[in-house]
Amino acid sequence: MRLSNDTLGDILALVDRLTLPHKTAVLVEDDDGAESKKWIEHEALLVQLRNSVRSSTGAHPGAGGLASERNVIDSDALEHYDALVGQMQRLYAEVTDARPFRHPESNLRAWYVAFKRQVESKKVGREVVETKYKRLNRMAAAIESKLNPPTVLEITAACPRCGATHAVGESGVYRRAVVIESRITEYKSLNHTRARCVACLATWMHSRGMRQLRYEIDQAEAGDNASEVEYSASAIFATASEV
Repeated sequence: MRLSNDTLGDILALVDRLTLPHKTAVLVEDDDGAESKKWIEHEALLVQLRNSVRSSTGAHPGAGGLASERNVIDSDALEHYDALVGQMQRLYAEVTDARPFRHPESNLRAWYVAFKRQVESKKVGREVVETKYKRLNRMAAAIESKLNPPTVLEITAACPRCGATHAVGESGVYRRAVVIESRITEYKSLNHTRARCVACLATWMHSRGMRQLRYEIDQAEAGDNASEVEYSASAIFATASEV
């Protein structure tokens, strides 16, 4: 287990992502295969989620779509946001009897200041610190998944490692063996892309992993003298990069 001070730093990083504007770095692949780093600016995760609720309800100019569609989106996003507001109010109540602030960002930052003092005065043990870190990490991951859900692609070629074409996944569904989950950004970065074989659990990560998987599939098909393939690996990955 990491030291509490190390975990406190991780907690602060999560608090900052949830409550403050921040930047993330992505590797962008050019047409010639060269990679370069770009920085993307983001609003605080809580602000992004709150804005998505307002957008879906038509609370500001530019909200589009049918009213019935906006209501469906609103109920889902609003429920998620309200649940997070409640969680942060409870965190705040753990460290003070003062009245909570209006916005969850203020409650969370005030909680961290008080919680940090408790840790430094040894009133809180390592296990509690780790528990809070995991809790905040789940909050941030849930918002990011909500705002940017992954695109799921099934590779029609066989897994180049085990040869399986279909397998039963963790949910019990019989599907193509190799599945790609990707969150491709506006810069078409494959940083957040993962391919995994449901049968043998082989995994390929990020842009380098995608190139490796494509190479392995091409090699496997060439070795089998395949005269006909439903979709070539090249076509599949070209489609993925254009999403």
